[in-house]
Amino acid sequence: MSSIRLTGLATGIDTDAMIKELMKAERTRVDKVQQDKQILQWRQELYNSINKDFANFILNTRKEFGLNVTTITGSIDGKSLNNLTWVKKAVSSNENIVKASTTSQAANGTHEITVHRLADGVKGVSSKDIREDIDKILTSLGAEIDGEDGEKIKIPESFSFEINDKTITVNKNDTMSTIIKRINDSGAGVQASYDANIGRFFIQTKTTGTDAKLSFRGTDELSRNFIDALKLNITSGDTTLYTYSESEHLFDKDQFTGTNALISFNGATGIEQPTNQFTINGISLDLRQADPDTKITIRVDTDVDAVYNKIKDFVDKYNEIMDKMGKLLSEKKYRDYRPLTSEQKEAMKEKEIELWEEKAKSGILRNDTVISSIMQNIRSSLYSKVDKLENSPLNSLYQLGIETEEYSPGAIGGKLQIDEEKLRKMITEDVNGVLEVLFSEAKTTIEDGRTVPVKESGGVITRIFNNMIDGMSDILGKAGPGEDSNLYRNINTRLMIDFVTEHSSMSTLDKDIKDIDERIKDLNTMLINKENRYYSKFAAMEKFIQQMNSQSSWLMQQLGM
Repeated sequence: MSSIRLTGLATGIDTDAMIKELMKAERTRVDKVQQDKQILQWRQELYNSINKDFANFILNTRKEFGLNVTTITGSIDGKSLNNLTWVKKAVSSNENIVKASTTSQAANGTHEITVHRLADGVKGVSSKDIREDIDKILTSLGAEIDGEDGEKIKIPESFSFEINDKTITVNKNDTMSTIIKRINDSGAGVQASYDANIGRFFIQTKTTGTDAKLSFRGTDELSRNFIDALKLNITSGDTTLYTYSESEHLFDKDQFTGTNALISFNGATGIEQPTNQFTINGISLDLRQADPDTKITIRVDTDVDAVYNKIKDFVDKYNEIMDKMGKLLSEKKYRDYRPLTSEQKEAMKEKEIELWEEKAKSGILRNDTVISSIMQNIRSSLYSKVDKLENSPLNSLYQLGIETEEYSPGAIGGKLQIDEEKLRKMITEDVNGVLEVLFSEAKTTIEDGRTVPVKESGGVITRIFNNMIDGMSDILGKAGPGEDSNLYRNINTRLMIDFVTEHSSMSTLDKDIKDIDERIKDLNTMLINKENRYYSKFAAMEKFIQQMNSQSSWLMQQLGM
């Protein structure tokens, strides 16, 4: 509770100024603790920044490589190496007929393909302008007409017909637009449209091949008349399945079936599939045009440029993150630059504050044991040999032409450099061996009842990722997740689960900051009490002097002075 203090009335002393000066010395204790808190907060921010860098590095490079991870450990899934699309390139001799792509699984060489037939669904299109006949049917709904015996006959206000056994209802006042919407929403597996400008109705199955079906059924005279009024011709590929006729009704016909694609591949004939996309021996074929008289050649080769560029891009990003960590560990510490107090900031310009805090933040993680340990573990990932590969002599990073930088005074260490000529040679000669050295799946073991990757097993990049994830777990325990919990869950679902389980959602630094907040609270309470005591003492002095002044004045009056 605040109070108004009237001081210095008897003595003329500026008591407020004196107490303020006295309290300055006392407040230095609080300022020092607040500075310690600021340093902890800066350290926490730096830890969180490093963890975010690790997470984005792993997610981005995983995506760039097209790698999947195992659901159990979050480590690289070795099976995904078979599906990498940037390792091999497939070139078609005629992309108007066949366009080709491939995965790392495909064998290098030349392949021959002949496209005898494309896959197609079932299509229907009005053979004539249907506007007049459709309008007559729709406007007749609910109307009364004269019967043969002169009685009035009322036409029903709705009727239903079926497409692929799905019921479509037509109501009084419906238009072709509303009917089209009901057809498309019916679940019949078709897509319909109507062009009112030319009076044509279009319908086709959503799928292709012999699994694609189309049938029309009328349940009464109105529905059968409506189907007839569509005047549909039915086709699939180059084959006419039904031609509109007034004598042969569409609703009497059996279900129409689509057409499978038919190809020959490397002498194997009669290969059918319900779509125009084939995958044979790791080669993906996109059929564009049927041409039974033309043989298309597909040339599959290792895409040396693409593989080299993927690896180089990874190395560049890896060096960036290692460079950042190395600089934090070796950054100079300016011990004379403590965090600024509020009063100090008020006396400085914005640029001066910025420069000061740059110095004050410098060296906060110098020789930090957590970061040093992470870097050491990651560096060890580079030197350990990969388990002997079945069909390749390669088992280490240096065999690929990738080595760590040579030591020099002031060097950070752990950064990679590429011998481009050697790496390109290895990619050309044994690309699968290169992939295995980099990405082979880690072995697993059981720790504390859960499956985890075995340390230093798997390919080099696999180990780098796993060591980074372990490091992220250590940093989470030290500094918490900040605002990036979801980011860490995308790396490995267990990261956040383990953090909450082991640390009850409060990191080591969070606890330290909480303790400091309690200490600051106690110190502020002590300052308030001390300030009140100073005011009490000065007030007592004022009262005493006032009494002395009163006595002196009375005495002088008595003496006639």
